Amino acid sequence: MRERLRSIRVLRSLRFLPYSLPYRAWSLIRPIRPHRILFLSDSHLGFTGNFGFLRAEIHRQQPDAEVVGIFKDGLGRRRSLRDLLRLPYLLATSAVVVLDDFYPLVYPLRLRRRTRLVQVWHAAGAFKRVGHSRAGLPGGPTPGSDIHRNYTHATVSSEGIRDDYAEAYGIPRERIRALGVPRSDFFFDEPLVTAARDRVRARLGVPASVRLAVYAPTFRGNGQLTAYADESADWGRVADALGGDWRVAVRRHPFTTRGARPLPAGVIDASADVEMNDLLAAADVLITDYSSAVFEFALLRRPVVFFTPDLDRYAATRSFYRPFEDYAIGPVVRSSEQLAPAISSAQVDSARFDRFLSDFCGALDGRSSERIVREVLLAAPRRSHPRRTDSASARLLRRAGLDLTTARVARVSLTVMSSLMQVLPSRRKVTMLTREHNRPPVDFVLLRDALRRRDPSMQVTIISRMVPGGVLPKVGYAFHILVELYHVATSRVLVVDGYSFVASAARHDDELTIVQMWHALGALKKFGLSILGRPEGRDPRLARAMRMHRNYDIVITSAERCRPAYAEAFGTDAAKVVVAPLPRVDRLRDPIARERARSRFAKLYPELGATPVVLYAPTFRTRRGSGHPVDPVELTRALGGAGYAVITKLHPLVAPPRHAELRTAPGMSTQDLMLVADHFVTDYSSAVFEAAVAGIPSYLLAPDLDDYVQSRDFYLTYPEDLGLPLTQSVAGLVDLLRAGAATPEQVVRLAEAFVETADDDRTGAADRLAELLIEAAGSRGRSRSRRRP
Repeated sequence: MRERLRSIRVLRSLRFLPYSLPYRAWSLIRPIRPHRILFLSDSHLGFTGNFGFLRAEIHRQQPDAEVVGIFKDGLGRRRSLRDLLRLPYLLATSAVVVLDDFYPLVYPLRLRRRTRLVQVWHAAGAFKRVGHSRAGLPGGPTPGSDIHRNYTHATVSSEGIRDDYAEAYGIPRERIRALGVPRSDFFFDEPLVTAARDRVRARLGVPASVRLAVYAPTFRGNGQLTAYADESADWGRVADALGGDWRVAVRRHPFTTRGARPLPAGVIDASADVEMNDLLAAADVLITDYSSAVFEFALLRRPVVFFTPDLDRYAATRSFYRPFEDYAIGPVVRSSEQLAPAISSAQVDSARFDRFLSDFCGALDGRSSERIVREVLLAAPRRSHPRRTDSASARLLRRAGLDLTTARVARVSLTVMSSLMQVLPSRRKVTMLTREHNRPPVDFVLLRDALRRRDPSMQVTIISRMVPGGVLPKVGYAFHILVELYHVATSRVLVVDGYSFVASAARHDDELTIVQMWHALGALKKFGLSILGRPEGRDPRLARAMRMHRNYDIVITSAERCRPAYAEAFGTDAAKVVVAPLPRVDRLRDPIARERARSRFAKLYPELGATPVVLYAPTFRTRRGSGHPVDPVELTRALGGAGYAVITKLHPLVAPPRHAELRTAPGMSTQDLMLVADHFVTDYSSAVFEAAVAGIPSYLLAPDLDDYVQSRDFYLTYPEDLGLPLTQSVAGLVDLLRAGAATPEQVVRLAEAFVETADDDRTGAADRLAELLIEAAGSRGRSRSRRRP
């Protein structure tokens, strides 16, 4: 009866309704957080096994990634109330969800289009059948079962077993990638293996002169809830027969540890508190049956003995992906009495091991974690348009003439709410708001640190939240604005790095100082109020309704020659524009940051060696369908033929292109790569000023220059005022690079003209801005030319 009920899809859906309904609700009102990675397991607690290796590698490649885990140590265990409440939310808002075993809760869900569900199965190789490969066998899936079928990616240990896992998961072969098994990286690190061997043997009381035999079987039964152990061997007698030169340890399968019989005296119980990798490192001989432990242990090229008293029955009820003989790289024994002789005489057959490892472990080389993180977990998702293109609902509102009405209603609502919050007392607090990122930008982080160094009593709050697309997500964003209003009302200083509805359209206390710290150095292409009504600018009527760029008391720019441009862009008096370079300048000149960035890059691309690196970073086009006039694949091929390695970094609002020939350095920002690259190529991006600060010879590649002047225009004479070599074709760029047309002297002149630094080298850009904000926070009752909404 239970099996028949399980086969009814409606009943299966009802079973998981407490999770699927909140998941759908959160999906409607909250955006996906692009740097949130969620790890889930109902088989173990914590970041162990594959999860531990992946988490460490994620933090190495992208230190600011948000890694979250929800675990319980068995399907039958109850989930805590806290996890019950937060699990649907985290599933709905995570960019990547990682599993390492069967996880029934996710299979009924219709995942969001931008969510990646990644299965990094806890085992290497393909031994006993799992998932849909067990259809028709005892404990196999019911007809029409949806288990495993919604994986967007799955990783395996060898090219030759992709078809096996495609069958097991019921997904196309293209979703299976032979990138390796993260926990296998351990076995390629000889110092780590040696240290683990010594540590575990000391813990188990096994002297170095004594050989250790470890029995690590799989479970019997249909799955985790019905698992039991084969206990036909008398391990006490086996230990006695081996003599004093040997010790025997038993590692029970995690599914069978509860209620297991005590082991005989003299036999070590290694079922708990020892990582499986570490135990295998300590073993001289592995005894197993049908466990995938044989694949990892084979990497150590040590003897294996197979104890299979129930081989015929197991093959009939569970079955294997290959004939059992293909897995038997050591002696096979069927009775307990045969174990001791087989263990003491077991040898390694090199030819058999070589074939076995080639068939089942071909992708294991010590770099599995790095590949999986770089190519799956941190790889940017596919996107055909920039993130900020209008949703269909927003375009419908505009066609109906409702966008201006909506803006005016929103402004009135904001005025009312901000007026109510003026009763809150302000304190010595600096709030920084950005809608350019979903995580704190580097300028805000460096400025926060400088403020805390100079004035530990100063409270600093950073709020990073991009405006989501669509109507319903914007409703959720409206509630987030209340949080921003609260922090602004209780602050003395507000810092923004772009247009902020709260900064410009809300009502503020006279004691609040609002600082516009625009997110770019220099003044190259026109922006803000300078391009209202132009093809790449805003509708002037909407800008007026949203009070675009009003209320600034201080505007930050990086050089004296940029002050008129910033005054025009923000519609303010030039006297309010203060010359103070962005905090990122400190990092671009920091030799320690440079060394760290180069170390991370070398680990990402060790094959590049001394190959000169070209960083290509074009600007962002806001017009729909404008695209990029340079094909990055064509550029990569052309420069590759000339002996250069190209790293392509598009604007953060545009997804990186996906092509086998492209390198995008996932986990590293454009500023990180400024500290690595030998040459910089752009069209109209203000990143050219950052490259100058970093001292990188730079080139301008601008095939659409005439069109761009019409749609956007510049604050300077382009390219003459930059003093950099310009070409309008990829072939021309190759010629310029070969000729060494860009020189260090050019970038020095460019940096001096557009990024003014303090005469005192000991005072960094972040410290100069911190002093300015501390002074602003300490002053009282300044008069305002600001108009109240």
